[in-house]
Amino acid sequence: MKTAVITGGNSGIGKAAALQFAQKGYRVILHGRDAAKTKQAAEEIQKLSGNKQVEYVVADVSLLKGMKELADAVKQKTDTIHALVLSTGVILPNHIITADGLEAGFAIQYLSRFAVTQLLTKELRAGNAKIVQVGASVLPGAKIFFDDIALKNNFSMVKAMAQEMFANHLFIQEFAKRNPENKVIMNMGEVGIARTGITRNLNFFFRLGVNLFGKTPEKAAKNFVFLTSDESVNFSGYFIKSSGNINKKTKIQHDASIAEQLWNKSMELIAPILK
Repeated sequence: MKTAVITGGNSGIGKAAALQFAQKGYRVILHGRDAAKTKQAAEEIQKLSGNKQVEYVVADVSLLKGMKELADAVKQKTDTIHALVLSTGVILPNHIITADGLEAGFAIQYLSRFAVTQLLTKELRAGNAKIVQVGASVLPGAKIFFDDIALKNNFSMVKAMAQEMFANHLFIQEFAKRNPENKVIMNMGEVGIARTGITRNLNFFFRLGVNLFGKTPEKAAKNFVFLTSDESVNFSGYFIKSSGNINKKTKIQHDASIAEQLWNKSMELIAPILK
């Protein structure tokens, strides 16, 4: 039985992906921050899929210690991962600095994904894993503020979102470069506009537009399950906009020196939990 791990898996696209994996006969380990909500999601997926091999782990990945707790909890449950869906995400209109001195959105939407991948390297290699990030296109003018990565002197919601998504694109590019044998692969799928709780902190009219025109989490999740389960997906370092259509993929190609610099900076930031 193959094992799928889904971060941010107790609601929205992550939960929908977890259900689809369970229906495919995978053993599923889903992650959430709220224990009661995550337990309920796992039980619901078991019931809907008829698959009893659905488990959960709880961790607050806005904090470095939470990123390590997530990885450690997964390690206690399995030594082999075949599919990893990185779907932790948040949109924060206000500037929040975590106990680690990081901007909360950057910690949740980028660094936790980077950290978990590093911490689960052994398990991912054991399963020749396919990794997919739930993401979007890079915003115009996006950059990494290496001198003020927490945006303490330069915050805006758009600037933070742009940095986080750009960081994930750079992460995938550098990951593919560092894993040229493609035994473990990583790509990004386009999430588009989906009716999920990620918009809960935004204004009423924005939420209304998403609810009216957004696709269901179930529809959005299909692309991410496809990209981590289908045998035709044997490439790494691409952005796939069209659900299930690997012929419409775009190679992620940004400045290689910036990608390497971000990788090194990220390793520096997570050093306390790599010991």
